Amino acid sequence: MPGNRLSYADPLHDLKSKVSACTREAVCRRSYVLVAELTQWLRSRFHPDKSTTQCGRLLLAVYDDEIPPPSTDKLSEEDSCCLLVFCILLLIGRGNLIHVFQRFNILDKHLPIPLQQLQTRLQGPRIPDHMQLAAEFNEKQWLFCPAKFDLHLGQEYNEHRILPICQKAKINEKGGTARLWLIEVKEEFVGDALKQAVDFSRYNCSTSNTEPDWRYQFALKSFESGSMAIYENEIRAFNALRGHKGMVRFLADYTHTEKNCVDTKEQFLPSEIQQEHATSNTFNLLLEFGECDLDEFFARQLPPVLQDETDQFWRALFDVADALDGLHNLKIDTHGVVRELHGWHADVKPDNILSVQGKFKLSDPGFAVFVEKRGIDLEEYVMGGTETYGAPERHPRRRGTISAVSQTIDIWSLGCVFSIAATWVVFGYQGIQQFRKVREKAVSQSVPVPFQHQQPQRSTSISAGDYFHDGHQVLDVVKDWHKVLRNALRNTDTVTGGLLDIVDQKMLLGSANSRIKARDLCSELKNIVARSEAAPRIEMPGNIMETLLEADRDAVSSEPLGPGSKPSEHLAGPDTRKARKSRLLEQPLIKTAHRSEGLKSVLASHHRHPAGRDRPTTKIAVQKGPSDQTRHGSSGMAPQPNRSPQGQMNAGISSHARTSIMSEVGPPAFPPQQLKKHTRTPKTHTPQDIFQALEEIKARDKRGKHNPFGNQRKDKLLAKHFGNRDLKFLVDDGESMRSHWAWAKNLLIALVAKAAGQDEDGLDLSFTLGQPKLENEKSTSSKWEKRMKEAEPVDGARTDMKKSLHKILPQYLESVKLQKRLQPTRTYRKLTLIILTDGIWAGMGQNQNAVNEYIVNFVQNLKSVVGDLVDRPVSIEFVQFGNNDPEATFRLRQLDTNLKWAGIPDIIDTEPAYGDVNKMLLGSFVEDYDDEDEDEDGQLQDLETPIRQTASPDELSLVSSPLRSSDTESKNRSASPPKPSVFISRPTG
Repeated sequence: MPGNRLSYADPLHDLKSKVSACTREAVCRRSYVLVAELTQWLRSRFHPDKSTTQCGRLLLAVYDDEIPPPSTDKLSEEDSCCLLVFCILLLIGRGNLIHVFQRFNILDKHLPIPLQQLQTRLQGPRIPDHMQLAAEFNEKQWLFCPAKFDLHLGQEYNEHRILPICQKAKINEKGGTARLWLIEVKEEFVGDALKQAVDFSRYNCSTSNTEPDWRYQFALKSFESGSMAIYENEIRAFNALRGHKGMVRFLADYTHTEKNCVDTKEQFLPSEIQQEHATSNTFNLLLEFGECDLDEFFARQLPPVLQDETDQFWRALFDVADALDGLHNLKIDTHGVVRELHGWHADVKPDNILSVQGKFKLSDPGFAVFVEKRGIDLEEYVMGGTETYGAPERHPRRRGTISAVSQTIDIWSLGCVFSIAATWVVFGYQGIQQFRKVREKAVSQSVPVPFQHQQPQRSTSISAGDYFHDGHQVLDVVKDWHKVLRNALRNTDTVTGGLLDIVDQKMLLGSANSRIKARDLCSELKNIVARSEAAPRIEMPGNIMETLLEADRDAVSSEPLGPGSKPSEHLAGPDTRKARKSRLLEQPLIKTAHRSEGLKSVLASHHRHPAGRDRPTTKIAVQKGPSDQTRHGSSGMAPQPNRSPQGQMNAGISSHARTSIMSEVGPPAFPPQQLKKHTRTPKTHTPQDIFQALEEIKARDKRGKHNPFGNQRKDKLLAKHFGNRDLKFLVDDGESMRSHWAWAKNLLIALVAKAAGQDEDGLDLSFTLGQPKLENEKSTSSKWEKRMKEAEPVDGARTDMKKSLHKILPQYLESVKLQKRLQPTRTYRKLTLIILTDGIWAGMGQNQNAVNEYIVNFVQNLKSVVGDLVDRPVSIEFVQFGNNDPEATFRLRQLDTNLKWAGIPDIIDTEPAYGDVNKMLLGSFVEDYDDEDEDEDGQLQDLETPIRQTASPDELSLVSSPLRSSDTESKNRSASPPKPSVFISRPTG
């Protein structure tokens, strides 16, 4: 048996250096190794000119001539990989035993291996000191096998297992049955299913431009051993509500025996006490991370002001009612067997409503109860809850003992939440604090009065505290406060008044059986939202909206004042009037709730429909005077529009964010007197939609049949501008494009036929996810349809637009460099890239600005090669499908308008998929088309009359493709009845 000595030290030194570089410290102060990076290094070549890998180099170092080393390929195979096992053996000086471990089936995928199992497997004549080797291996292996988090994982980890949590911070100081943490885990230690479930939480932590450090954020709820019953109940509740809309998503659970660091004060305690404190058991839930709870949301953001902001806030909060309805009437399908359950949340409060990606979700079902459905007004015993938001029948002084309660205890609690939310909408966070003082004072002033002897079951009034009731009925001051809110409502707020009516009349009722049921409540809330959306609106100028959006983007979320603190305590400094005033006036801007979402949606609508006669009007609901009944919430009717000529002009349906295609005609966004004197000359060409383009192509091809020279007829308009320019199409085949695929296929066919003959080399087609493509395709045949059919989006397909561009643009840049070097006097070919996309690039996570940065870097590199970029040697046209994602539309709009601030020419244009076909082909490099909807400062102008679409995307299939042969068309016409006509509605005048 050869000794444990290495032949030479250099390979081992390199390994130790690499292991050290790959080692990270977890928040528990224990170390773990980035195993993916380490195994990649072991598989890499030792020298670029040699085939020997780092692993092979290490094998040669530890094996002598007597015993040949095992195959490097065998050690690296996925099913039998032993690279980590080999590393562990090398670090304990036993690397020459890797062939023995491999024979005993001790592989990487089996790590960590229990000590007893190691001892049993290694026992035998081959390793006389197998007990010592097993102990050394066991001690070292934990460094190389940190835990991996995955969806619906239920695990028990002992004190040796290292959890690779690289950051951990307490989310808030609010007490309860568990501690809530924000944790970060490196991407390597997050399973694929979990990555897909929380892809929005992925971000790059690296501050350098070299190596990214991708991490995922989660909420970790940790229970101590004394709260195990609550922990297990919460798991059962979350499992019952799995996939339920409006609930915070439950991802995984695990128990962990943690090693504690011995406190310096305990070092002198008896050893048995130190041993007792050395480990602790925790029970943990992994949840999707909410940016803040509702309490913190109110404290950190200003209340909404504009109508769309108010509507969006209430719509988001009303989702909690939907969650409550699902919990009260739960259906669980287990392998086709459906169980119907009644549920109680029992702890609805602002602390348990989280903001997750702009949506409010109900969380913390630790006290939830579920029973089989039976009867209508079922009552059940429930535990826990919070007294402030608890119903009067739940207060211990009401009956003196715990009694069964109905599901409407949750309706009462939600009514309290709505009351506080309405206070914030009207008066802001200070109003919430004042409202609490009002309730506390009313409770403290109530005098306990004994009830009559014939009612001995009723106890005295409640003790001092913060409640919405007096032990039996809602406090009078709560109703009075709601009257104050109604009188102070903004004219543009058409939701809050009606909601307060429901809270007073149907939710905060002393009789549990009189309260509204969750399902009926959801219907009432939907009606309020519908009436608000139907309210008349007035326009807001686009330049003001853009300025407000920029201000909100630069604003911060304020930190709430601590309990009992005063604003003056947060303004420390020299006690002079001038200094105090300076600090007060120079405080940063605070974010306004839902402003960014609302304005992005409206601005996106402006971009899709430039100001003019045929664009949806952007309006803000307005009521005329304080006597309006809807404003005060005393009527369920929508406000009547102003019947004056101007009022009739402004009256219309809601903004484009809520109307898919058709909308009323409204006045220009910028009256003529507000426009700059220097404006561009209106365009002289007429926009052409896809149907007109198809008809024109048919007529052109028909004329081409009689051409005696047999040349392919080109589009005359395009021929004026195309020349020495390559044309490439890139189609987004991510899953979000599935609903647009029929439209995308027909539009691509129309664009290809329209551009036929313009690129002498032929046209190119590729897809964002690497599906089959076409290169230098000159024929207008069914190949394009076939490729689109083959690339139809599937579930889970996520587009990374930066990667897709990287497959095209660098290749073009290299071809230009080569041409410049070989033929410096020859004019190089230009490139136009037309991208069909919805702008939803889910594969990029939160790093959406990477496309902007990539394009800027590419253009700067191109400029260093070709010099002048005035004639736009490369141009990109984004053709957007769908209009339901304001973020996507806003992102494309920013690409179109904002890259000029990075010092590059305007090489990017955007156009909706139902827009002008000529603009799609020319807008990215022909000035007249690129600027047709902007003035010199990018301000939207009334320079075009866009097409209004009345045909659905599916109806495009009714239009026969110009790429199909005439014989096929004739055959189809003879074999099927005539197809209905498709009309495009155009404005007159």
